[in-house]
Amino acid sequence: MAERVVVIGRGRLGTRVARAVSAQLVGGRDHSLEVVRAAGVIVIAVPDPAIESVAERIAPVLDPSHVVLHCAGSRGRDVLASCAARGASTGVMHPLVAIASEESVLADRTFVIDGDERAIDAASRIARACEARVVIAPLHGPAYHAAAALVANGSTALAALGVSILERLGVPSGDAARAIGGLLASVAQNVASVGVPRALTGPIARGDAQTVARHREALAEIDRVTLAAYDAVAPSILEVATRAGLDGRAQRAIRRALGRRGLSGPRGAS
Repeated sequence: MAERVVVIGRGRLGTRVARAVSAQLVGGRDHSLEVVRAAGVIVIAVPDPAIESVAERIAPVLDPSHVVLHCAGSRGRDVLASCAARGASTGVMHPLVAIASEESVLADRTFVIDGDERAIDAASRIARACEARVVIAPLHGPAYHAAAALVANGSTALAALGVSILERLGVPSGDAARAIGGLLASVAQNVASVGVPRALTGPIARGDAQTVARHREALAEIDRVTLAAYDAVAPSILEVATRAGLDGRAQRAIRRALGRRGLSGPRGAS
């Protein structure tokens, strides 16, 4: 980027973004205000509860030439109000990426961006430098972030249960993690390429109640915690299968195989 960029926050995301745009990386607490003053674009990549206090700390050295972005999906532009009051352009730039390390891939992922015109432009240029896609929409807040957390954190929790079962069946830990990771990658590819509900596969999608019943019997013997997770997620799987065209008879058979635990059928059907 032609403008000088400063990234505040030395965490995984801040480090990754700074590397992509050749930005100066400073700590969330130990940064120099003169460094901020000299920048054109300031990216605040600190934990969500700290964003507003960092914004208030840098606000006195800002003017209308500056653009300030934060990277939190759960918060809107309002946490940058102190910067906006100084005339700075403000916006949000949230990467829909599960960043577990500094090597996590940003290319071909999606940055969800909102803000005023200059902030959107700056955030879009940063996203392009990361080789990411851009969605411009005022989505940031608890509901949007809950959707992201449900998928990213929920899939990791389910993967941990899957790895544990494979380990109990004798698969070495590393092999189990790679196998489940590959399975998750195939699911992600299907969601991206054919969308939902078409991406759904497996016995519930096929209406194979016998296999579902055998799953539950096996898990009851091996790990009842995993059985509880299986039963908890089954209504959502059945809902997607119904959207994909699973007929009523098959739906009823699946619900019987699941013991009707909390299931009244998709959209309240009996």
